[in-house]
Amino acid sequence: MSMHTMLSKFLATASLVAAAQAEVLVYSAVWKERGVNAPEGTILSNPGTVAATHGYLIFDTSIFSDTPGPGTLIEYRDIREAGIVDKIYTINSDFRAFSADQVEGASGSRRVYGQVYAPVYIADASSTSLSFSGNSVGAGAPTRLTMDNAVVQTGAADGLTGPLILTNGGTIQRSVISGSATKMKVRASTIAGATAELTARLQRSGYDRAAVVPVITADLPATLALQDGQSQLLGVTLSADVFPTPSYRWYKDDVAVSAANGGTSANLTVTGGSAVNGPGTYRVEISTSAGTVISGDAVVSALANAFTTDLPATQPLVGANSAVLSVVLDPLPVTAPTYQWYKGAVAVAAANGGNDATLTVIGGEAATSAGVYRVEVTNSAGTLVSSNCTVSVGAAGSNFAFTTNVPRAVSVAFAGTSVLSPVVNASANPAVASRQWFKASLANPTVFTAIAAGDGGTSATYTVTGNNSAINGPGIYRMVATSTGATPQVITTVNCTVTTAP
Repeated sequence: MSMHTMLSKFLATASLVAAAQAEVLVYSAVWKERGVNAPEGTILSNPGTVAATHGYLIFDTSIFSDTPGPGTLIEYRDIREAGIVDKIYTINSDFRAFSADQVEGASGSRRVYGQVYAPVYIADASSTSLSFSGNSVGAGAPTRLTMDNAVVQTGAADGLTGPLILTNGGTIQRSVISGSATKMKVRASTIAGATAELTARLQRSGYDRAAVVPVITADLPATLALQDGQSQLLGVTLSADVFPTPSYRWYKDDVAVSAANGGTSANLTVTGGSAVNGPGTYRVEISTSAGTVISGDAVVSALANAFTTDLPATQPLVGANSAVLSVVLDPLPVTAPTYQWYKGAVAVAAANGGNDATLTVIGGEAATSAGVYRVEVTNSAGTLVSSNCTVSVGAAGSNFAFTTNVPRAVSVAFAGTSVLSPVVNASANPAVASRQWFKASLANPTVFTAIAAGDGGTSATYTVTGNNSAINGPGIYRMVATSTGATPQVITTVNCTVTTAP
């Protein structure tokens, strides 16, 4: 009989008691056990000379409820080898065999049998030579439990009916246990407190906690896709009873990760696109002096992007007006990918925005006027190519539009000047009603402030200088023109970056 089954017997009997009990219930037990494969009809009623195991069973009053919580089993024993006696104990704090079924076979025997997470299915109980495990149901929580029955069942348990208890046919798995348990008192009123109290007793009696092989209760994810720059912790969950504190060794593609990169930590940080702890196959080996457990593999890969917003099929422009071409990625990048814009088969130069996330196309600018555009977005997962966008440029005609825009960039000597001279279509109908110049600093290029009229902020042109201390010194400039009419039209130049010439 396994320890789970033995604990089930005790707790099953106690859980059928309706009377209120102490906050913590403890049994001191001693037993002998042996499991063998035996043909039907072979009755093993004596475990022979198997050394006895002692233990404490600790649980709380939740076992009397419909939602019983876990209990704790402490086992301790003396191991003799080559004249040396080792006194050890172990702790299992996650016993959950707190439910049982009353079973009644054809022989009329009435017994209690418990099984972790499963009920019991009775095939036939007509054979009086094969008794069921457990004690007859008592009127109260027993002060003493006697274990002297054979448990006969198949090795596997069905998820719906539980283990099948057999009375005939085939080879069966038989576990035999004999022993007893007596209810005892402790000072503590909680499972944790009772566990500490009882293990302290054992330690005073010369027992040492035995090292146990770590048990993984939650493994690594099988796969993990990360964006470039996105980080996540890899780690496993171990049974709470692992002892002593284990050591960890992480591997990437069968090569040990260095300690400097987290290779000996309980958790490992992996980062998309990283050459160190980036895409690859990871596992962790967790060891105590009792042995090593190896996790499953976690395959970390680069997360490919997709477009949630692609380029429009067409983008018309009038005169020297401008438009911004852009795409939106899903998921949004953590670390910016690289961009390369193309006009036809020719890469747009960086000076014209060819490596930016967006591309400003300007009617009349040879590099970015009429043509077919696309963008290629690249991260460690590969390159994503947008749809084509055909940019057309029509004549200004009578449209309220620029016929000349400002340049994208101007470099001016410290003591020099340069005039920004956008031109609004002279034939526009409606005509220009007002102009307003705006400036943003080079350090904060997205926050624009209107330039005062007294500083030339409402004039048709604007003179800039390379003098950093001047109001019209280096920065990013643009002009907004507004038309006349009941519903005014608004057009804006491209941004012009003014810097001091070297």
